[in-house]
Amino acid sequence: MLAWYWYLLVLVVAAVGTAATVPFAIKLATRLNAIDYPDGRRINTRPVPRLGGIALLVGLLLATVTLLVLDHDFGDALFANSLGISVNYPFILISVIVMFAVGVVDDIKNLRARYKLIGQIVAATIAVFSGVLFDHFANPLSGELVYLGWLAYPITIFYLVAFANIINLIDGLDGLAAGIVAISATALFFVAFTRGAPDAAVLAIALVGACLAFLFFNFYPARIFMGDSGSLLLGFSLGIVSLFGVVRTPALISLLIPVVIAGLPVIDTFAAIIRRGRKRKGILEADTEHMHHRFLDIGFDQRTTVLIMYSLSALLAICAYIVLQYSGPVRIVIVIVLAVIVIFLVQRLRLFGPVLRHHYNKRAETEKTVAARTVQAEDKIVKVENPDADIDSSQL
Repeated sequence: MLAWYWYLLVLVVAAVGTAATVPFAIKLATRLNAIDYPDGRRINTRPVPRLGGIALLVGLLLATVTLLVLDHDFGDALFANSLGISVNYPFILISVIVMFAVGVVDDIKNLRARYKLIGQIVAATIAVFSGVLFDHFANPLSGELVYLGWLAYPITIFYLVAFANIINLIDGLDGLAAGIVAISATALFFVAFTRGAPDAAVLAIALVGACLAFLFFNFYPARIFMGDSGSLLLGFSLGIVSLFGVVRTPALISLLIPVVIAGLPVIDTFAAIIRRGRKRKGILEADTEHMHHRFLDIGFDQRTTVLIMYSLSALLAICAYIVLQYSGPVRIVIVIVLAVIVIFLVQRLRLFGPVLRHHYNKRAETEKTVAARTVQAEDKIVKVENPDADIDSSQL
C-alpha cells in the first residue's frame, strides 16, 4: 500500500503538468483550426480552442511516470502483477492513448459517429484483453459466483465505451465535465484506497489533479475546451478505474457503485439514448436537450447551472460511498434517497419529455383544446348574429 504522500505527489504533478501544457494546447488547436465556433447548438458565444485533452493526457502521464521513477517498490509491484489482479499495464496505457487519439482526430476532422464508435470499441477491446475484464459476480441472494464466460468480453467493452461517452455527452458547459469527473474520481479514489487497490487509487487521484488544474482554464468563461480528446480520455479512464476495483471483488454492488458515482452523466446519457431513439437519430448525434440545457431553459445561467450539477454529483458520490460502507437498513435508506433524487431530476427537468410528452404536456394540451373550442364557439355566435359576414376566427 502506498503512503499518503505518494498520492499527494501524484495529485500535484498531474495538476502542474496539465496547467503547464494548456498554453501549448491552445496554440496547437488554433494552428490546426480545432476551434468551437458559435452556432445554434453550442452555448459559447465566441470561438474557443478545443484540444484540452492534450493537457489532460500530459498531466496524467507525467504524474504516473514520476511515481514509477521515485517509488521503485510500487513500479516493481505494478509490473510483477502483485497488486491483486493480473493486468498488462503497458497495454492499458496503449488503450488509453488509442481512445485519446480518436478524440483528437474528431476534434480536428469531425469524425462521423460510426467511425468514432469503431475507434472507441478498438480502444476498449485492447483494455479488455489487457486483463481489465468483468467476468464474474456473486449472486446477491445465494452468494454463489456467476461466471459470464464469453459474454464478459462484449459486456466489458460496452461498459468502457459507455463510460467514455457519458462524459463526452455531458460536456456542454464551461467546466461541467471536468468538475464532474473530478468529483467522481475523488469518490473512486476513496473507494480504491479503502479497498487496497493502489493502481486504481493512483489513476483516480491523477484524474482529480488534472481536472482541477484544467478547471482553472475551463471554468466559465472558458479559455479552452477539453474537446472529445479530453472527454473520451476522462470517461474511459474513469471506467478503467472502476473496473480495477470490480475485478478484485465479486460483489455486484462493486459494479453499481461507479455507476451511481457518475450518476448525473449516466442519467443524462440514458435519457439521450431514449430521446434520440424516438427521433430516429444516432446515439452520438448532438442535440440541445441535455440536463444542463434543461437547467438553462429554467432560467439559470451557465455558472449557476454548473455549480448545481456539481452539488448533485457530489451528493450522489457521497451516497454511493455510504452504500458501499454500510449494509442493511442504512443501505436501504440511501437507495431510497437516490431513487427520490433521480425521480425529482427526471420530473423537474423533463429529461424524458419526448417519450412522456402525453404526461408532461397534458395540461398544455387541455388548455389548447379549450381555447380552440372557445374560438369555434365565438365564431358560430358571430355567424348566427350576422349570417352574411365572412369572418376569419383567427382575427377574433
